[in-house]
Amino acid sequence: MNRLFAAALAGAAGVIAWNLSRPARHRPGAPGWMARHMLSHMERMLASLPDNAPPKLVMSVLPKLQAQNETIIALLREQNELLRGQRPIP
Repeated sequence: MNRLFAAALAGAAGVIAWNLSRPARHRPGAPGWMARHMLSHMERMLASLPDNAPPKLVMSVLPKLQAQNETIIALLREQNELLRGQRPIP
């Protein structure tokens, strides 16, 4: 029983030592580690998809949609300024 406990303790110490020897940004639990891991996985997954796959189509449309939304917001702000400048008719 003592040998099993000692082996488990040595194994745990080895895992901790190995984890601490890695650069801080690559350690699980480091700030932002999971986000970087998920982002790199997502980039690899998207790169492996064919060009006509729905996720790639959505990603190609997003910049156009954002530009369109910014144009609409600018037009609405201009319209609000014009409407605020008008005097109500009695």
